[in-house]
Amino acid sequence: LHRRDVARAWHLLEALHVLGQTHLLPHARTHSLMLGLAWRTRDFAEWVGQLFRLLLVPLGHLLGRLPLGNSGRASVSAFLPMEVPPDLMATIRQFQSPCS
Repeated sequence: LHRRDVARAWHLLEALHVLGQTHLLPHARTHSLMLGLAWRTRDFAEWVGQLFRLLLVPLGHLLGRLPLGNSGRASVSAFLPMEVPPDLMATIRQFQSPCS
């Protein structure tokens, strides 16, 4: 993967995480995809962080303790709610279906 493609893939996965984090299966699936990308790009720190987050997903849903807006990346706390950055919000809006 080229560096630009990797950056774009992470950006899209972060947007997907923000969108799906309140639903168990999409949330787990997103972390699985992040884990796979970290593996393919040989990013060991990200891989460990994604494995940790993947293990936390069921517990977070069970306890109702989901940090809304969190990007899901290993570089941020798994427990920190975040404001969605404008670039991620723009990507999310691109993929949301229009309301009638």
